[in-house]
Amino acid sequence: MLVVVYIVLLTVAGTAFYRTRVLPEQPAGPTAGAPSPVPLSPSGPEEAARVVWVSDGDTIVVRPVAGPYKGQEQRIRLIGLDAPETHPAPQCWARESTAALLRLLPRGSTVKLAFDARKVDDYGRQLRYAWNASGKLVNTEQLAQGNAFVLRIWPNVKYEKAFADAAAAAQRARRGLWGSCPNPQPPVHTPRVS
Repeated sequence: MLVVVYIVLLTVAGTAFYRTRVLPEQPAGPTAGAPSPVPLSPSGPEEAARVVWVSDGDTIVVRPVAGPYKGQEQRIRLIGLDAPETHPAPQCWARESTAALLRLLPRGSTVKLAFDARKVDDYGRQLRYAWNASGKLVNTEQLAQGNAFVLRIWPNVKYEKAFADAAAAAQRARRGLWGSCPNPQPPVHTPRVS
């Protein structure tokens, strides 16, 4: 009996020590399970544009404020995500995803755009990463809020780890479509007919 009491006391004392000990400072850097950092602004060439319209949760229309396309409307498809479709009939969470993107990129606001390896998709839309006036990478925000699915299309994979981490966290927390749609599935797209 004395041995059992001794083991219990050692266990309690060890647990108390473990919980109250001061650990040395750890060097900064990525840790397992931590979200991948994304820059607060584009790291390479960027374009500034004004938001004209938000089509759905992953597509916007902008007017560049400088450069060869200054003042011309450009249709932008956000890289790395696929939001529920609004047409022909809205899919589950399509309206909410569109509204969330409109909050992140209000009409008339300035957006910083940056491209990756592939600049245009099969539908003629410009493929871009978008940072809003607050410095948030909108692509990541849509995924983190549960407003879209991850869409990995090579070679545009610069932030794929951050996108996957954001979407996985939203799914675990049942945010957005993950907690509101029965059996959430990415949109099915029909191939473009030439």
